[in-house]
Amino acid sequence: MGFLTPVAAALTLAALVLPVSLAATNLALGALTAALLLRARGEGRRLRQAWKAGPAMLAMALYAAAGLAAALFAVDPHEALRDASKDLHRVWALGLFMAAVVLEPDVPVMKSLAASFAVMAAYGIGQTALGGMPERRMIRAHGFVHAVVYGQQMALGLLGGLCVLARPGGLSPAARRAAILLCALSATALALSQTRMALFAMTAGFAAIFLLEPRARKWALPVALAALAAAAAWEFLPTGGRTLSAALGGFHPNSPHQARWALWDAAWRMFCDHPWSGAGPGGYKILFPSYHAVPLDGETNWGSAHNLYLHQLAERGLLGAAALAFLIGVLVRGAWRAARRGTARGLWAAASVTAFLVMSVTETSFQNEQFATLFLLIWAWGTADLREGEEFL
Repeated sequence: MGFLTPVAAALTLAALVLPVSLAATNLALGALTAALLLRARGEGRRLRQAWKAGPAMLAMALYAAAGLAAALFAVDPHEALRDASKDLHRVWALGLFMAAVVLEPDVPVMKSLAASFAVMAAYGIGQTALGGMPERRMIRAHGFVHAVVYGQQMALGLLGGLCVLARPGGLSPAARRAAILLCALSATALALSQTRMALFAMTAGFAAIFLLEPRARKWALPVALAALAAAAAWEFLPTGGRTLSAALGGFHPNSPHQARWALWDAAWRMFCDHPWSGAGPGGYKILFPSYHAVPLDGETNWGSAHNLYLHQLAERGLLGAAALAFLIGVLVRGAWRAARRGTARGLWAAASVTAFLVMSVTETSFQNEQFATLFLLIWAWGTADLREGEEFL
């Protein structure tokens, strides 16, 4: 690819730094904002068409508006408004990505993300291999983020590599080898992160690939065996490993592996007491001690229900849950429509949104700005053809 325009350069930079640093990502988003403002003078109509071609921007705006509305009736409106304002970051990021990928459809987003995923995967593998020396402790691979977020990132990276291999197009032998290397590094890093639900999410994402691309069905058995091997290996890791048996065994109230059951129960009861608008954004942390007075995993004040759906019900009630359901419906529909156009990037969008739905059962990663921004970039890039072709609705 030749000379990059300011928009293309800023979008490429965002893709490179997203798996690494939120601060660097925000700087890249700022540069992308400035570049789009400069382009708006001559191509404002195309920008508006990109945002209006489908309901995604409307759905995201309604989601943010529902959060602000819930904040007005929160147990602590001041804190809730501050927390709800974080939704504007997602509105901002999605708006930038939707416009940029239409103006610059040939930006090497996949190559940039793949390079960053590969570097961070190798770094995480090194953390586990060398980080516990000389004490011989087991350190979860985590890059520069929490191990759970890292595992989720690696799941998306692995799915991206599989999508490229499933729909190679004019892929060169060197690019094919690079995609295989990305899959190998991401899979290893995912296993070493010991993020259980990320492994399940990756498997669900591959199931979407399996359904949408017949050529990928020959990989079903190897992928299933690899996932089972990773889960089995966790059972033999040193003390502190995040094993499946620890999560599914006999219930112990103070077990760190089973804390989510209590967190979910508190979220549900909180929703029942505040059904319409919830406790307000950030209200879960404020009210949690009154729903679970006994310390849980050594903590008395939890800020997350570790389930996006229950967390939204607890903090935003039916109002927020309806907005989230609409947003998810838009993202799922757009991604699956894009996947049926036969492109690798459309397939990646569908696999990623499927994985996201599964991840959200035990995490609230959509409220993590770094992961949410990464997910939205993959979605916006993967569905760009729909907006350019005005076939989104």
